Amino acid sequence: MWEQLSHWSLVAGDAALLVLLALVILLADAAIFLSLPGGWIALAAAVVYDLSYGFSRIGWLWLGVFAGLLVLGEIVESLLGTLYVAKRGATRYGVLGAFVGGIAGAILGSGAVPVVGTILGSIAGSFGGAVLGEYYRNQQLEPSLRVGWHATVGRVLATTTKFTLALIGSFLALRAAWAS
Repeated sequence: MWEQLSHWSLVAGDAALLVLLALVILLADAAIFLSLPGGWIALAAAVVYDLSYGFSRIGWLWLGVFAGLLVLGEIVESLLGTLYVAKRGATRYGVLGAFVGGIAGAILGSGAVPVVGTILGSIAGSFGGAVLGEYYRNQQLEPSLRVGWHATVGRVLATTTKFTLALIGSFLALRAAWAS
């Protein structure tokens, strides 16, 4: 009887750890929208979880796939945000302005209103930085505003793509852990 009770308590403990892992991973993934390395935090949580089971639950293959998707997300985020706005007519002043403005906006937004301010500040900063960079270059407001709009769209697309890839990696790791 004690052996059966002990077995069920181990199973319940495993399930609770898996639910906790899922919550940590999903919260970490959501942090991507705050310009934080949420996907990498999610991967670290998965590695710690799997390490506690001797890498027998998720396994190296799925952890490697997860890491590969995160690397792809970083590359896509860097290229998509820059290439999208450059392809829409931005000069390097607009591209650089969008990049610097996005970082500055996220920092300032975090100070004003944590979480929501970070997201909105990053988007507004990308827009404002691109507009200022382009206006400095060509002294024309209308084309500068157009580039600012494209910088904003590029930023949102890049972040959403990065989040989606992290979510796919998270799902694959959780599915592997659940199946074992």
